[in-house]
Amino acid sequence: MSGQRPEAAAERDHAGRPSMPKGDSVNDTATWPPMRRDAKSAEFFEAASRGELAIKKCTDCGRSLAPEAMVCTDCGGSVPAWTSASGAGTLITWTTVHKAPNPVFAPMVPYTVGVVELAEGPWLYARITGEPRAGAALRAEFVHPAEGESYPTWVVTSGQ
Repeated sequence: MSGQRPEAAAERDHAGRPSMPKGDSVNDTATWPPMRRDAKSAEFFEAASRGELAIKKCTDCGRSLAPEAMVCTDCGGSVPAWTSASGAGTLITWTTVHKAPNPVFAPMVPYTVGVVELAEGPWLYARITGEPRAGAALRAEFVHPAEGESYPTWVVTSGQ
């Protein structure tokens, strides 16, 4: 075995845990639990199935709102309408999860989640892929799993 490491001598992260083999994604989308739509999220997931990001817009004042908004945070308007967003955003903050908060997420650790400020204004909590940096430009990419709904993840495209 000259020149090769034994299989047991896996790479380790800063805390001594085995790290992912080079070339594998720490954010592997194939293992995430399936998402399910309900009446409130149906239009969001329908857009995601087409590779489009849907957000809401206040029909009274025109403010762009996060997909889960039920009322406008500016004017109190209570009938926000669905609209398409650009899929561009900026990374505000992030964390890398090393210990699963629930056993269903254990196969995915480590994974990165963050706050994305959309070009249209709303902030979303989302999965991040790539090397996170404050102020990094992001773009939405859509995962189309065999089971469950399609959904966006955010890919780092540049630094500040």
